[in-house]
Amino acid sequence: MKFEVSSATEKGKRPYQEDRLVIHETSEVYLLGVFDGHGGDEVADKCAVLMPKVFDAVRSAVLVANFENMVREVFHVLNAETKDCYAGTAASIVLLPKHGKEAIIGILGDAPVMLQKTDGDIWLSPEHNVRTNSAERAAAEGRGGTVHNGYLFATFSGGGLQMSRALGDRELGKVLDRTPEIFRVPVGAGGFILVASDGLFDPSHEECPKDEISAKIKNGLDAQQLANDAVCKPTFDNVSAILVKISEDR
Repeated sequence: MKFEVSSATEKGKRPYQEDRLVIHETSEVYLLGVFDGHGGDEVADKCAVLMPKVFDAVRSAVLVANFENMVREVFHVLNAETKDCYAGTAASIVLLPKHGKEAIIGILGDAPVMLQKTDGDIWLSPEHNVRTNSAERAAAEGRGGTVHNGYLFATFSGGGLQMSRALGDRELGKVLDRTPEIFRVPVGAGGFILVASDGLFDPSHEECPKDEISAKIKNGLDAQQLANDAVCKPTFDNVSAILVKISEDR
């Protein structure tokens, strides 16, 4: 398989950049990560630095690769290293073996992953956001959280967060879920994988322009062009994207 990889990160209309993205290539896989930080860039930055190191350490410790467990372990270590930080981040990690037949996708928060499957259908990751995901809201309330005006709170005096799952966010630790959802999704020649911060899609979480974005990708746009389009809309969020297009290696 042939992989065409592009990436982009834009501050957009905000005065600061809290997104981080990582592309880590080994002889076996591409490891892709987007960390959409909030409350500062500390946690997103730490995760971006740690993710390749943690993956390499996990991979070297086993003889036979179980990619799902490896992605799960990366999240476990990132959580252990950031759980006492006051800032936080959404985290989306994709492991793409170089045979190009499937992607292993880990989602924690609401940074979207979109993929064109082998049958041509577009797969979009769920978002762990109390505004849009009623099951996530109910689970957060079951952990003792309170949802008000679309934000999850642990106490009446503390800050709130739209997400029900995140890394960091020490003050919300007792009501957040730190467990990623892991998916194995078939992909192949002619397909693509997009890993992004929600600024590329809809940071208000009121719309889902997946058809519009997938059409732009099929028409030849790369990650930078997608990010430029989002900034020009304009989005009022940071925008980051990693796009991998897969084709036959002829």
